[in-house]
Amino acid sequence: MKENVLVIGGAGYLGVVLTEQLLASGYTVKILDSFIYGSKPVEKFRSDKRVEIIEGDIRNVETVTSSIKNMKSVILLAAVVGDPASKARPDLTVETNFIASQAISSACKLNGVEKFIYASTCSVYGVGADVLDENAPLNPVSLYAKTKISSEESIMQMMDNNFKPVIMRMSTIYGYSPRMRFDLVVNTMTMTAFLDKQINVFGGNQWRPLIHVKDAADAYIKVLENETARGKIYNVGSEKQNYKISEVAGLVVDSIGETFNAGVNVNTETNNIDARDYRVSFKKIQNELGFNAEHTIGEAGKEIYERLRTKEIKDPKQKVYYNHYFDSSEELIG
Repeated sequence: MKENVLVIGGAGYLGVVLTEQLLASGYTVKILDSFIYGSKPVEKFRSDKRVEIIEGDIRNVETVTSSIKNMKSVILLAAVVGDPASKARPDLTVETNFIASQAISSACKLNGVEKFIYASTCSVYGVGADVLDENAPLNPVSLYAKTKISSEESIMQMMDNNFKPVIMRMSTIYGYSPRMRFDLVVNTMTMTAFLDKQINVFGGNQWRPLIHVKDAADAYIKVLENETARGKIYNVGSEKQNYKISEVAGLVVDSIGETFNAGVNVNTETNNIDARDYRVSFKKIQNELGFNAEHTIGEAGKEIYERLRTKEIKDPKQKVYYNHYFDSSEELIG
């Protein structure tokens, strides 16, 4: 059995999948989560002796310090995630994404945590004409990205010979998770293709880096197991999965049409265009850690569509599937 890893935000979209993959890799896991979107995704772990589940808010210092005690590795995923959610609750965003992150990283340093991994976002690049590597200028266009930049800066300033945190700038994640989200571009397109036989594209020429949730989880394990990663910043994604939004729609349509013989229209609108527009280089994580994405948009589209078709997910429009509603009313399955 490998070391015990604390996953802060372990009941979230990425957190649940990361927990599954950590367990499969031989780790034991402690989950700290406020269950703002419900606890159902982690109920399957309740009877697993390799998993400890703690309910608590990361803004509570006592909760954080008691959870971190005696931990060698801590992964901080918990945050108000996404531009709409941050816009809906700006004060909570600052408290959670910046102030609490500072407190957690400080507690990790003081408690001798050997590996601290922080989930940031490629949204910090905002808009950029070139393919952007980790040294590119930051150009945030949302409160969400600004809080992530502030946290990155404060965390890296704590670095010394013993405490060497790792920053993970995540691509836009997609794919099925037990804590499903339908407010992410691939997942949204698949859902509307199923419900409305239509995908709505706003603009379409904006570039966006994407990564499957299973590949995203794998990247954290790569960092966890590689000492050379300590003290570094990594863009997390795939060179091959820098796509224009219009291309993403085409991939979803093709995968669904091929498997389910479903006719889906693509409706392009020029209003309400997302301001983010950037391509990202992932050469650093590929070259240094040997990370390569294995999963595709087509694969994810098929899986999500099938789970909708079989009514495993009965009502994808329920608020629990959208971060900006902050609603924990879980959908009853079966």
